[in-house]
Parts: sequence; structure tokens; C-alpha cells
Amino acid sequence: MKTVNTINSLTIIDEVRTNVRSDVGKKLTQEQSQITTAKQNRITKKDSLLSNQDIRRWYDNLARSSVVTAEVRLRKLGKFCENNKMTPKELIELGLRDPRAVADLLEDNITTMEKKRYAPQYIKTVITAVKSWLHHFDIEIKRRIKIANVDATPTLVDERVPEASELIELFNRANLRAGAVMALMGKAGLRPQVLGNHNATDGLMIQDLPELEVIHGIARFTKTPARVVIRRTLSKAGHKYFSFITETGAEKILAYLNQRMIDGEILGPESPVIAPFSKYKRFRGKNEGKKFLCTAIIERDVRVTMRPRFKWRPYVLRAFFDTQLLIAESRGKIAHDFRVFFMGHTGSMEAKYTTNKSILPKALTDEMYTSFKKCQEFLDYETNAKQDEEITKQRVVTSEEFEKLVTEGWQFLGTLPNGKIVIKNRQGLD
Repeated sequence: MKTVNTINSLTIIDEVRTNVRSDVGKKLTQEQSQITTAKQNRITKKDSLLSNQDIRRWYDNLARSSVVTAEVRLRKLGKFCENNKMTPKELIELGLRDPRAVADLLEDNITTMEKKRYAPQYIKTVITAVKSWLHHFDIEIKRRIKIANVDATPTLVDERVPEASELIELFNRANLRAGAVMALMGKAGLRPQVLGNHNATDGLMIQDLPELEVIHGIARFTKTPARVVIRRTLSKAGHKYFSFITETGAEKILAYLNQRMIDGEILGPESPVIAPFSKYKRFRGKNEGKKFLCTAIIERDVRVTMRPRFKWRPYVLRAFFDTQLLIAESRGKIAHDFRVFFMGHTGSMEAKYTTNKSILPKALTDEMYTSFKKCQEFLDYETNAKQDEEITKQRVVTSEEFEKLVTEGWQFLGTLPNGKIVIKNRQGLD
């Protein structure tokens, strides 16, 4: 019988440690390292598609105009080919051999998606992506392919802009960053991608707020409404323009920027207006190390603030801005071309000779500033609503009417020069 030493390894040498040592730890370490390496080297569907030189060439051509468009069309093309169990190359071969068969394939896919009740705009983006890929090889689909109710937007049918009380609640629910984002969208009309583009490589900077200054560690605006400059690289239409932000919106931005400086951040001209949380520098995926937020995270901040109370899209805040300026325009507060300009649209043919010039004359910018200032009461109407409510609690009556109303809870406030009396509901004083 073999004796195993369990007491003193120095007196009885009866085992070789290398023979009894477990290799479980080694195997575990090796397995974990293999998993980690696999994660790092995982090839995504996008990478797989772009490994094809023809697809890469098509993608790069689209990206020269819009990277977002290129990303969307690449994704839709990949999904279309996956659903039809073919590769993009096989789709081209079919189109070169039999264009009619490709047209039939597109129509069959439209029928399938409509039966699954996909949104018409979604179907349109899929077909547009496939046609773009075919067009890259000079394959033209001459057949007029129809999509039912192509202009319908079923997800937006019941959407409306917020009321005053809802806007108050929305801003009260927001943290400082989300409040600043919503202010820039709802009080200045900016698109989410202006604050941070899709891959977090560019966004609104401190230098894009010309009236903002930082003195002794405190940010403030020298003039309100404050101007917000949207650079050409951030503009969806590809042109430089500017907007203004209301006094209430400016307060939201200042509160956010001042808190960042309190937390130790040093703001410079190229610092982002909307930045990642300083305490979460890691775990940002492909955006790690970038100073801007991507559009998806910016929209997520607004969406989280809205849910579950409101089911709106974040873009409803920009719709609110446009709606309120439309009301102001109907009351003669602002010119139509000014409203179009602040929304970042190119406008009519006439605008090419006026508001769409690279450098606007001072007289025109001053007029735009004055017009926007008149519109503040419509954009900040959640604060003005409180003032209007107070006014409705007051009445101007004759002395005879006062004798009757005083018994109903109304209280004397003063007498006007014409002899009439100003009264206020006693409940409004509580």
C-alpha cells in the first residue's frame, strides 16, 4: 500500500507535486482568454458585408453625401438579402441576367412586408436601398412598383405637441443634462444630431454659443435670447445657419454647464455643450474616449425622461418649436422666412438671395433677433401660463358689482383712475 504524506513533506518524500497538481486553473484561464479573444475578434454583419470590395465602393459613395444614409442602406440591403437567402452579389447576377425577376422579387417582398403590417415608410427604405445597390451596377428597374399608403406615418398619427402643464412636468422630471438637451431642441429648434452626431465625432461646442462667457468659473450669457450657431458639418441640409434660445432655455444650459465646472471640468471653446458623464469614462463601446455623445444616447436621455408618463418621440420638442413659431407668425410676430431659417430649412428660391447667404447683413440679423425676442412668450409659454393664470384670478368691476362679488370670496385690491375697482379671488391669495 502506498503511503501518502499529509503531515510533513520534509521527512517522508512520497509524492511528486507535479504529478498531483491540478490543471483546472490553467484550463479555466485558457478558456477565458479564448472567449475574450473571440469577443474581440468577432466579425459583425456590417464588417462581413463591407469586406466585399463592390459593397465597400457602393457604401463609400453613399457616405460622401451622408454617412447615416450609407449606414441605413447597408443595413437594409443586408436584411433583404438575408430574408431572401441570397448574397448581394447573387442579387446583382440575377439583375444582370433577368431584370424582370428582380422586379418580381421586390414586389413579392413588398407583399410579404405589408401582410406583416410593416410601416409603409419602412418598406420604402428597404426598396430604396435595394434599388440603390442595383443602380450602382447600372441595373434599372423600369417597372413602377407601388407601396400602399406610402406617405402614411402610423406611429405619428396620434402625436401632438406638449401642453403648458405637460412641458412643466417634463422639464421637472429631467436631470441637468436632459434638461439642457430638451431646451436646445424645444427652445432653439435644434435637431438631436446637432448636439452629437451618429458616431460621436462632432457636435455642438461652446464656441457655437457666441454670447456665452465663463468668468471666474461661472458661465453666463451676455445677451438673451442667445444665439446658437449650427456649423455646416452639423446641418442636415449642409449649410451653416443659426438660431436663438429663449431665456428659460438659456437658464437650463447654464445650470448644466456650471454643474460640470463644479465637478472639476474645464470648459474651453472646443468643449462639447452636451458631454458624457465624467464619472463614466469607460464602457462606452466604440465611442470610448470621444468627447461628444452620439445621437442615439442623446435621444435616449430625452426618451427616458418622457417615459412612462409620455409616449412621445424626442423629436416632438422640435415640432413644438416649429408649432409655436407658426402661431407667432400668424399673429404677426415673425416673418415666414425667419421661421424657416431657424428650423434649418433651405427655404424658397427667394431665400437664396436673402437668408441663405453665408454672411447676413447686420440689419437683417438684428431684425431676426428682435423677431425671435417677440416669440419668446410662445416658446416659454409654460412659464407664461402661470402669469396668465394669475391674471385670470383678477377682475375689474364697478362699485355695484363689487358689493355683490365681495360676498362670493373676492377681495379688494385697488381703485383705478376711472373709478372702477380691481378685485382678486380670495382663493388666489392662499
